[in-house]
Amino acid sequence: MQIYGWSLYTSSLSASERQTATHPNDPVSPVFDSGNQSWVGETFTFSGGSPTAIEIADDDGDFEDAYVETGGSQTLTAPITINGTTYPAGSVVQNEFSLSDASGTKVYIVRIGSDNVGVAYEFGDAPAPGEVFTIDSGLDGDPADNVGGAGTSTVAYGTVICFGAGTRLQTPGGTNPVEQLRVGDLVVTADRGAQPIQWIRRTEHHWTRDDHRHKPILIAKGALGEGLPYRDLVVSPQHRMLIPDGDRGMLAPAKGLTGLDGIRRMRGRRHITYYHLLLEHHAVIFAEGAPTESFFPGPQALRSLSADQCDEIRPILVRALRSTDGGFLPARPMLTVAATRDVVKSGCLAWAVSTLESHLGTASPRGTTQHAPPRRRAGASP
Repeated sequence: MQIYGWSLYTSSLSASERQTATHPNDPVSPVFDSGNQSWVGETFTFSGGSPTAIEIADDDGDFEDAYVETGGSQTLTAPITINGTTYPAGSVVQNEFSLSDASGTKVYIVRIGSDNVGVAYEFGDAPAPGEVFTIDSGLDGDPADNVGGAGTSTVAYGTVICFGAGTRLQTPGGTNPVEQLRVGDLVVTADRGAQPIQWIRRTEHHWTRDDHRHKPILIAKGALGEGLPYRDLVVSPQHRMLIPDGDRGMLAPAKGLTGLDGIRRMRGRRHITYYHLLLEHHAVIFAEGAPTESFFPGPQALRSLSADQCDEIRPILVRALRSTDGGFLPARPMLTVAATRDVVKSGCLAWAVSTLESHLGTASPRGTTQHAPPRRRAGASP
């Protein structure tokens, strides 16, 4: 987890309030105390600087407030120094409360020991120097303290990395909708030729009208240049797309690319069906012709899966660890959301099919059958 310490911000809140508050004291909360300061309406301005990385030992995969901790305490695995104070290994770490601005961007106030030490941004988000965060609402970890019984204590550390239903993936026989693919079916990869699917699952996701934070990203037809993707492509916010860089390119989260024309968050969506697709190795594959990634079973992604789903893929991961490759390695260097946004803002991201093909060699899908009818399994219904 990356924590942006209080020393990196100027704020309308006092240093003492930031360090000691255990509740945002939102006026709509059932436990609002008019005699104490509310965080709603206050601001943080990011001065710049690097976050502090911490590693947490946790037995249930949810980042919780101690009020409602479902398992053992979350603790530091190694000592860290933040805001000039050193906290030893074993210090308890809590998701003390969350804050949202008017756009729905959410941050979590992280408490180590008896101190609130700073802000954790949701799913790789990060502030730019000079960026102002104005608090519109806040949630305590205890749902009983919030209107409607909402809380911020069962926030998973990771997020889903997957394709929206209807996405067509490149196979040796043409392009097939992801929902028609099954374990054992082949998909084209950039580095290893055609590879069989080891595991594929679907999940359903629902949102309220104004809860935009996790809604899918639309990459419009041609938004990546020269006709890529061939049709509108819908992916989860953390799903990575290949962008040109050096010899092989880098994998960049889709939500970091929203500064480009034709790439946006689908704020109007209320529901989506996602598909996760795992190969024997992490790979660059092709969705609507555009180079992207298969499911990468890193720590964050695994925390987004259910216990049953983790049990399903465990044998695949064990085989990978015993292989000569030494386990699952990223197919390309992976950028954070913040780094991706920096690349977009720099104006240096030159999209061109020729550039992408130079990264992918002969595996590029151009020249293959882009609109072939789906390959059906024996006995499948039309």
